[in-house]
Amino acid sequence: MHKSPHQISEPTNGQNANTHKPVRVWDIPTRVFHWAMVVMVALAWISSEAEGSLLYIHIYSGTILLGFVVFRLVWGVIGSRHALFADFVFSWTTVKDYSIRLLSFRPPYSVGHNPLGGWMVVALLAVLLLAVLTGMMTSEDGYRGPLAHIGFGGDIHEGVANLLGFLIFVHIGGVVVHGFISRENLPRAMITGIKNIPARIRASDIKNVGIVRPAIALAIAIAAIWLFWS
Repeated sequence: MHKSPHQISEPTNGQNANTHKPVRVWDIPTRVFHWAMVVMVALAWISSEAEGSLLYIHIYSGTILLGFVVFRLVWGVIGSRHALFADFVFSWTTVKDYSIRLLSFRPPYSVGHNPLGGWMVVALLAVLLLAVLTGMMTSEDGYRGPLAHIGFGGDIHEGVANLLGFLIFVHIGGVVVHGFISRENLPRAMITGIKNIPARIRASDIKNVGIVRPAIALAIAIAAIWLFWS
């Protein structure tokens, strides 16, 4: 955990900054992961009460989500600059200071994830992983998960899923609040990979990640799925 001088700068918002510069912040694997996970979580949520053959939509989407989480964990170690956990997992002191300044509507600018957003990423991944694993521990409606021998029931899985839904709600609220304060469109940046950063903020484009690192992360994610279901 750290406080990077290149990550957080003095307060800047869209109303006060005279000029901006486009900076490539998010790599393609990070963006594809983000939106694919949104779709898969939505699919798992919609199919959570399905019965019969439709139940397998929920099972398969949960299995794919396991791969997504593993991919993101690996990518947080070998990915591009702002995708790394080392870039956005800040100390609690930094998070507290950021929160105080956020309450005054003058938070310091973050090129990548801000301190609160960084810990939200960690929380979402942790709870999502727990939701998937507890789902694999259930045995009901004719389905027996690969971890059903551990003995946890569906109630725990449902409770974790509700917690995940709460975190997603908070996350969306945080994106809306951030956009209101900074006049910055975070969803668009996660689509294009580019943020319009105030010119006085020191920042540079991320380097191309190539094909080898994404292939490694994908291979490990597929291996994790195979390990549980083989």
